[in-house]
Amino acid sequence: MGFAVLEYNDTKPLIQPTWQAHLKRWCAAWLRWPKAPRRAGREDWMFNGTFHEAVRGVLTMAQLFSIMPLRGILAKDPRKLRFSYTSGRAVYAYVCALGIGFLAVMAVYFFASKRYHFQKMVTAFFYCYNLYAMYRFGRLGQQWPGLMVKWTRVDDSLPPQKDLFERAVLAYRIKLCSIMVMTLSLSEHLLSIVAAVHYSNNCPAVHDPYEAFFKSNFAFVYYYFSYSTWRGFLTKFFNVICNFIWSYVDLFVIVISMGLSHSFRRINAYLFLHKREKMSEQFWGEQRQKYRNVCDLVTTVDDHISAITMLSISNNLFFICVQILNSMNSRPTLVHTVYFWFNLIILIGRTLAVAMFAAEVNDESKRPIEVLRTIPRNGWCLEAKRFAEEVTTDTVALTGLKFFSMTRKLVLNVTGAIITYELVLIQFHKDDVSDVDLCKLKRMDTL
Repeated sequence: MGFAVLEYNDTKPLIQPTWQAHLKRWCAAWLRWPKAPRRAGREDWMFNGTFHEAVRGVLTMAQLFSIMPLRGILAKDPRKLRFSYTSGRAVYAYVCALGIGFLAVMAVYFFASKRYHFQKMVTAFFYCYNLYAMYRFGRLGQQWPGLMVKWTRVDDSLPPQKDLFERAVLAYRIKLCSIMVMTLSLSEHLLSIVAAVHYSNNCPAVHDPYEAFFKSNFAFVYYYFSYSTWRGFLTKFFNVICNFIWSYVDLFVIVISMGLSHSFRRINAYLFLHKREKMSEQFWGEQRQKYRNVCDLVTTVDDHISAITMLSISNNLFFICVQILNSMNSRPTLVHTVYFWFNLIILIGRTLAVAMFAAEVNDESKRPIEVLRTIPRNGWCLEAKRFAEEVTTDTVALTGLKFFSMTRKLVLNVTGAIITYELVLIQFHKDDVSDVDLCKLKRMDTL
């Protein structure tokens, strides 16, 4: 009587396709002419308020640098997301992973064969870190379609958003944050190139400026291999990919935190809207269930990205300590001084941004208690009591491999650790300088 009938055909074809048929289909999929871009319509600029729609631009930008090789990221329906091992995006990711893996192996070998110099260890850590980050994002890409389907289901169950502005605010916040982070990262990388040119010009044996630049910056490669122009630019290409991944890890944690805190913020706004009204037990039961759904979503997301969160925090702390240690050294030119302090400020700013945005998830999860405490005695019920107990007793936050929770206390602990390390280095430097002066005085007395 008009109802849709679902037909399931589990029978297998009588003739199984051969390897020639599979090869033909694969070539047809790869060699087809790309579709011409269509003119954007009104529906393309309308937002439905889901996180999947808000994060499309970030994922598109990531795919330019071989991360998250997913198909269907521009579709409004998250069920169209697909992860394919044979797509063009995946092949591009494989090539970049092989290139970064080669640089990581060469950097580690160069560090181990040259008396374990500290700066060579920093280079090896940088490339190994980016290689492991690519692996973690590859694993996450396999689970991303199912995660986005669940996240969209939770977003649809939350209180409705009033107008187009409320539905678009998350997408605009993510877009603005992405532009700021990547612009600062690009500026820092350009400054590093300008600073590296100074050292490449100090080699009188090499007259080609490109050869001098690549040999001075990638000595761990060209110490063992002969130089050629295409090898130099290819090495620099993989280095640019690594610099992007280095910044994208922090950006990704920030974007995920913004999406989760926005879900809690929608519940809090709805509760504060009905703060002065007397609500029934059914109302508090429905709101508690929505709150529970978002908490379960935070747990699920944390299970998928806790390793990436740990990577972000540990990497930032390591390089902040390295830069603080390098602050004791003198720099030859003004460009090197500007680059050093600009890099250090960006590192500290990114670390604080990751910690503060991730701490917002925990902060927003505690805000419903402000409304629950205003319930009058005659309006208190069992569901409101259960809601208040969940808010006050549960710790809802992102974690770093379950070792620590991303709360505001972590920001104070990280800041205190950085300041302590700086004071210890300053005291050590003063003692070292005083010992050198004492040795000079003893030599003068003996003379």
